[in-house]
Amino acid sequence: MVIDKNNIFVFVVCGSKEHIDTLHFSLKALKKFSKNKIIVLTDSMRNEIPIAHDNVIDIKTPEHFNHHQASIYLKTGINKFLPQGNLYCYLDTDVVALSSRVDDIFSFYIAPISFTSDHCKIDVFSPSAVNCGCKENYDKGKAELDSIYEKFYKINLNGRSVLKDIDSTVLKSKSNKFVYLFHKLQYALPLKYYYLNSKYKFHKKEQSWYTNKGQRLTFPNSAEVVSKIEDLIGFTYDFKKHEWFDREGNSLSVLSCEHLLTYIEKKFAVKISGRNWQHWNGGVFLFDDSSADFLNAWHEKTMLVFQDKEWKTRDQGTLAATVWEFNLQEHPLLPIEYNFLADYNNVAIIYENNLSFNLLKQQRTIKPEFIHIYHNWGDKEWQVWRDVETLVDG
Repeated sequence: MVIDKNNIFVFVVCGSKEHIDTLHFSLKALKKFSKNKIIVLTDSMRNEIPIAHDNVIDIKTPEHFNHHQASIYLKTGINKFLPQGNLYCYLDTDVVALSSRVDDIFSFYIAPISFTSDHCKIDVFSPSAVNCGCKENYDKGKAELDSIYEKFYKINLNGRSVLKDIDSTVLKSKSNKFVYLFHKLQYALPLKYYYLNSKYKFHKKEQSWYTNKGQRLTFPNSAEVVSKIEDLIGFTYDFKKHEWFDREGNSLSVLSCEHLLTYIEKKFAVKISGRNWQHWNGGVFLFDDSSADFLNAWHEKTMLVFQDKEWKTRDQGTLAATVWEFNLQEHPLLPIEYNFLADYNNVAIIYENNLSFNLLKQQRTIKPEFIHIYHNWGDKEWQVWRDVETLVDG
């Protein structure tokens, strides 16, 4: 594409060496692939190490904010600190450029603002945005259920849960397309057992795990077994959904709730219709002068929740509120290739190597232009990180 000098990338960072090191890696990647100007917004008085970049805008942030709050202050107030007359692309510091097509992102801008979708629905994000207690109750319920299984239906080898070892092995097998397909074919064979590896096998009719020497590790979820657990701890099991529920009827498979929606309505008088709305991810967004009203509203809401103990220090809950306030819930989104959320634990995403990913639910393969590594950053045991590092440093 023709490079427009008014198309500018922007990072925001404040505080620890860890975050500035992350910025430096992502800066290196973006400079390798982009021909556009790059600005870094920061409060240099907060930083443990200097920012190695030639275009830094230094903004004094409120002293009573911690570093995390200061970063969000700069991010949501970003339009107040930058020159007007440009089209900007904000990037989280853990968003890494992967190709020379990153500059094409500016061509997808649709006023008044452009974001990508998040990886989950708003009800699943809810416990991460507000202090409703649902996550704590979920963790407590899972621990209680795990404890019962550990006591009655699992064995331990050298102090380590065998079932957790199996879960970890299964997860790793799903991270590589060819290994995953091999296991799927093996499971489809008309045999009594599916052999996971040299240690474990799965009785397909019973739906029970065994050691390869024949020792049963789990009992099938028969009515008798489920009844015993229900009597012991008062949880219930849905045989159709293959899912446990706690005493209040909350699922122990997927953590979700409606509290973010109720907190948004209570605090901002904004009603979000339906807990299944696909909310937006704040890691990448495009904006220009026409975005001011939206950004100002987002910023004001975020500053308000900093003072509210019901809310966690995040910006995506207030982003959702702003989207619905401006009636933008159906607004076109950026292609996910420009903010691909590399979820290490998502079994619906199969890594095909060469920085390509198979999205099983969508039945398509994509090659991201920007990859958002929001956890497992720097994990050298993860093939995705090793390939990103090789591309950027090579």
